[in-house]
Amino acid sequence: MINPFLSAIVSLKNIRDGFSHKILYAWFVVFGIGFCAVNESADSFRYVENFKIECHYTWDRYVYEIKDWLSLEGSVGDVYTLTVNYLIGHFTENYHWTFFLYAIVFGFFYIKSLKIFLKYSKNNDWLFYALLFLFCYSNPIFNINGVRFWTSAWIGVFVGLKLFVENEYKYLPLLLLMPIIHGSSVIWIGIMGVAWLTRYLQNIWIALYIASSFVSAVSYLHILDNFSDMLPQFMQNKIWSYTQSDSAIERMKGISKEPTYSVFLMALPGYFGIVLCYLFIFNRKKINITYYKKNLLTVFLSLSAITNFFSSIPSFKRFASMVIPFMVIVWIQNIDVLKKYSYIFYLVPLIYAYSLLYWFRYMSSVTEIYLYLLPAPISIIKYLFF
Repeated sequence: MINPFLSAIVSLKNIRDGFSHKILYAWFVVFGIGFCAVNESADSFRYVENFKIECHYTWDRYVYEIKDWLSLEGSVGDVYTLTVNYLIGHFTENYHWTFFLYAIVFGFFYIKSLKIFLKYSKNNDWLFYALLFLFCYSNPIFNINGVRFWTSAWIGVFVGLKLFVENEYKYLPLLLLMPIIHGSSVIWIGIMGVAWLTRYLQNIWIALYIASSFVSAVSYLHILDNFSDMLPQFMQNKIWSYTQSDSAIERMKGISKEPTYSVFLMALPGYFGIVLCYLFIFNRKKINITYYKKNLLTVFLSLSAITNFFSSIPSFKRFASMVIPFMVIVWIQNIDVLKKYSYIFYLVPLIYAYSLLYWFRYMSSVTEIYLYLLPAPISIIKYLFF
């Protein structure tokens, strides 16, 4: 209540207890309330523009849009933000309410996924906090900026962790939410299906992963940056419409102006992930001692290989971030086998330093300093009611 931001930071110290989860989730919600979509080159600015239109929709117009989406032939790709805008528009034209709701849903699946990781971590040492950082930073709360894909991403990760890590099938129906939130999420459903059906073919996936690692390694530097012409035509159309939007063009201008050293430093986290994957492969004989760990390693390699190949396709490279939570759990479950490599995580602050600088810059562009200083009730009143 006094300072939700500092409380969230402190909660990470004892993140395993149930109360800390609630504190972290509360900060996510407050962050959503105080999210300011004023950066014209950001996706969130486009969401607000859509809100200003869709909040005035009548019931008949809303139903028409839903039917257009169900036809699979119209221009409506998904209906999550449409539905939120329609519902919020019934009582306010304040867009902060929409990001309030986005943060509630995003944060819910974020925390649910995080709890699965915490089940397998035992010690509060520096290695635990390094892995915790990798897990959390794979899809941080800032990503409500591009809420559709990243919300569906946490749902996909949560269901994947339940299926592949905990062997629970009852959560599979949640996958139906993903294409409702973001149309491209059907790709992740397909990737999960392939991974599950081929979970016994470890040698094949090792070979494919090695090949895919070279593809991703060069795509991180924008050397090989477009395989989209190999996709079906309808997918090419979706990619074209996404990459040619005004906000996407603005972002690409920024990328093209970046110096070579900046591109390389931003690519370091990706290279770090490749190194960790190769350590899994080099130590697979010890990891494969148990049937469960062998299958999980195979599933992880298949998810990594497929998303690595996607990394050279515009707008599809985001799927690679969905694999990071699986990588962290594979490491934590094989920590006895891999403990001789623990020193490598000392490099995490250095490897992610430049990426974090960018992240802080983006955070400052969508939030005001008041959000980090004011008590929660004042922030709620300020953004939701004025």
